[in-house]
Amino acid sequence: MGTSSSYGGPASGLVPDWVDDVEPGAGGGEDDSNQGGNDGSDTETSNGSEGENSGEAQQPPVAAAAGGALSYPRGQFTRFTNGGGNKSLGRALKGYVKAAGGGAGAARRMPHSTRVASGIAGLASAVANEGAEAALARFNLQELAGRPAAEVLEAVAEVICPDGGTIDESIARDAMLEAIAEVAEDDPGAFDELSMDQLDEFLCDVITRSVVTKVLNEIGTNALHGSASDADFREAERITRDFTQGRVRDALGSRFDVGSRPTQTEIDRSISEVYTDTFDMLGAVLETMQ
Repeated sequence: MGTSSSYGGPASGLVPDWVDDVEPGAGGGEDDSNQGGNDGSDTETSNGSEGENSGEAQQPPVAAAAGGALSYPRGQFTRFTNGGGNKSLGRALKGYVKAAGGGAGAARRMPHSTRVASGIAGLASAVANEGAEAALARFNLQELAGRPAAEVLEAVAEVICPDGGTIDESIARDAMLEAIAEVAEDDPGAFDELSMDQLDEFLCDVITRSVVTKVLNEIGTNALHGSASDADFREAERITRDFTQGRVRDALGSRFDVGSRPTQTEIDRSISEVYTDTFDMLGAVLETMQ
């Protein structure tokens, strides 16, 4: 399944409700360059109390959405959209993960997305072990097993991520619906004809889209107020998604191979680890961005 761009910048509808409280240009590229050379270490001097669940002792506290800890990654993202090169985007990604308290802290900021991904992983595992009809029965959708895959996944989405709710819930739902649109475009046939590789790719796509949308919504604030065009945001999304998708695949690995029969609790734990590992790998992105 593809990775077509869908991030709409200011028109996305997922801009956090705290955006209007942030001064345009605050923490922008020029200011941050004076703190440079330390690849985001200025986040360590941001205001905030000790993180309650910090995964590593050297990590800064999980940043409040509008707090100063995100000024560095926002500034580097703005620099990237103004032609600063991929390395600025790498610094923005690394700075975001650091400000969130590492991979575990960033994953904890996405409880609804991890829940939706766990639901999809549980469905895929049940399809592999019990068949499509039995797997869909857990959602009371067993009669749809022979229907087109996109139609069935839309029905599942209405169960595990219904419309409405918080920004995080919207991110989770939009990630699943956008991934379903890719399924519909590919037209793989009936749901009960999907291979495990196709279900795994769908799960990977959902996780990737949720991570990218979350990160760009949080670090794109200044650029939304500044000179960045819609094309700039789409380019940032494309690069971030391509890189993130590879990290998600690495994190998923063989966790849900055919033949394994994990409980839902084990699936929930594995998906949480996938998000954590993905963010940890994004946190190390700087060295690979040229």
